[in-house]
Amino acid sequence: MIAKKFRIPREQISYILNSGESLTSKLFIIRFKRSDEKFFKYRVVVSKKLEPKAVKRNLIRRQIYESIRLNTSALEESQGFDLIFIPKKRIISSKFQEILEDIKQIIININAEPQQNP
Repeated sequence: MIAKKFRIPREQISYILNSGESLTSKLFIIRFKRSDEKFFKYRVVVSKKLEPKAVKRNLIRRQIYESIRLNTSALEESQGFDLIFIPKKRIISSKFQEILEDIKQIIININAEPQQNP
């Protein structure tokens, strides 16, 4: 489980999905919005369309949260963003190491994004 200060509240999810910017990677669709906080807040949304069984959806969710946790050093160096990770169908057949590398790339891309658009 992630710490409460790093969690996006349920009420804000639809706001970020509707008004946030989008970024795609090999395994994820990421919706993000800049926040006033000095740290990242994140949430993982796994659809029933992706995997009908709750056990497998929860496994995917836990793997994503763990890979985010392992990349927290990169998160601490950047400005605050609210991130929503939406996994693609391809994640079902992916190994944990692939998820870890993909999230690392996402974090690098999001950190580079504000520098391109001042």
